[in-house]
Amino acid sequence: MIAKKIPIAAALMAGMMLLGGCEMMEQKKWTPQEADAISIDEDGVITEIIQETLDQPYYDAAELQSRITSEVADYNAKNGEDAVSVKEMEAADGKINLKMEYASAQDYASFNNTEFYYGSVINAQLSGYLFDVSYKKVNGGVVQGSSVSGSEVIKRMDKQVLILRAPVEVHVPGEVLFTSTNAEVLAADVVNATGESDDKEDEGLILPSNAVYKAEDDASFAEMAAANRVYIIFDM
Repeated sequence: MIAKKIPIAAALMAGMMLLGGCEMMEQKKWTPQEADAISIDEDGVITEIIQETLDQPYYDAAELQSRITSEVADYNAKNGEDAVSVKEMEAADGKINLKMEYASAQDYASFNNTEFYYGSVINAQLSGYLFDVSYKKVNGGVVQGSSVSGSEVIKRMDKQVLILRAPVEVHVPGEVLFTSTNAEVLAADVVNATGESDDKEDEGLILPSNAVYKAEDDASFAEMAAANRVYIIFDM
């Protein structure tokens, strides 16, 4: 049986096997502030940057590199030669720097075994996303006023949305219009998806679109826990 993959950043933190990669688009000069960051271009190509300190003595740089290379080769053998590419990889002196490129949002999601959706707001709704959380309205990289509801957000049906799991810093190919309240706006096109809400009304609130159930008891609401799903709506 093939072991279930986990995102690279999580693997590094947990002291487990890595799977991910690194670095941002070069369209705009941007240096990520967080150790795990992604950038997405207008065509949906994703570049991921991981810059972590490996502070555990059992990490072996050569073995780490070998595992990443092996995972990429295995994935591409099943999904296409250029589905995932290792652009840069350095592991030495207790640090690892990775830069990887994913041909699509689906490749990023599948390779890292995580949730990652990129498309129009209307298509996200057709895919089952409810947008039923609170949002920050953003203009020019500055949050405007108090939070707004999802009913306001879904009026922008033709705008683009990125839906992913926190924590990760995100660079989008356009201007951010809204983010769910569990994210921090860093610039007009940069969001730190922290997964931590600053909206008191959202604390402890569990809604269908931001909840997960234990596999052994899907019907039990008591087993439902809030997930770190972040919405970023932007104009190309």
